[in-house]
Amino acid sequence: MVGKRMTIRLHRAEGGYRDIVGVLESPTDLRKRDGSLAHFDPDDIAIWREIMAPVGRAGHGAPLSQRIREIEVVANETWPAKTQEQFGGWLLRSSGKFTMRANSVLPLGQPPYGEPGKSITEAISHVVDFYRGAKLTPVFHIPLPTYSELDTYLAEQGWTKKISADVMVADIDLSQIVSKPGWEIADSPTDEWLHVQEDFGVAEIMKSAPALYAALRIDSHLVAVGRAAIYENWSVFSRFFVKKEFRGQGFGRDLIRYLSRESILQGATKTMLQVDSANSVAIRLYENEGFRRHHSYVYRTLDALAESKDAC
Repeated sequence: MVGKRMTIRLHRAEGGYRDIVGVLESPTDLRKRDGSLAHFDPDDIAIWREIMAPVGRAGHGAPLSQRIREIEVVANETWPAKTQEQFGGWLLRSSGKFTMRANSVLPLGQPPYGEPGKSITEAISHVVDFYRGAKLTPVFHIPLPTYSELDTYLAEQGWTKKISADVMVADIDLSQIVSKPGWEIADSPTDEWLHVQEDFGVAEIMKSAPALYAALRIDSHLVAVGRAAIYENWSVFSRFFVKKEFRGQGFGRDLIRYLSRESILQGATKTMLQVDSANSVAIRLYENEGFRRHHSYVYRTLDALAESKDAC
């Protein structure tokens, strides 16, 4: 592997780990980005991975509609509904009362309506019956601009727009990855992790897909948490939260960088996340960390539905 770009996690003698990234020059030496040479003992290696060049940059390559479909499929795979029914080119998802994403119709076929396999009126009638039968409010998750005609049609039929969100993507920037003290990582959420945002209602959904759960501990208390779900070469960020009294100290930025580093170790080269279009503070943070808007989506409901922090 000499000559390859590597990320290596090493055991510390005093406990814990340290991470080094660079080009491997010998079995015991790695040339870092700043030109310095990092020497290490191979017996101290906990995990290593060759850093592969991205097959394609995040959000680039195919026609926009195909890229949107790819990203929406990745998001669906990393937040899987308990029940999914394929209805032509529509995916009907049901999981109970928690989160619109896991309880909504996702069109994936060709525009303008996503190819439900029936007339639009018959298809919508089937959707209404499906969700009413599950005692849920009928909800459409509409990626834009691909299904803008479907969105317009539903609006004309009285479906109410509840949430408008941006999907943002980024290639993992090796110059930004960090490993700072206090951060912890696990492959499943503990009760303590779930308690930070009272996420117990969505624990079953989160545990249904491989993911990393990061947390920052200060004075024995968790003050910031976040999830990164891995699917193919994508890492999907969600459930980011910093307790109010600890905001403005850069912990949100560090969380992004920490999970980016952990995602590289899992083979991811690209990241994505979803954010409420009105959340300008969060969007600015993500932009500063290299994320860019790829597309948007809206949720439309047939009946009034109370807004929830679990909507996105």
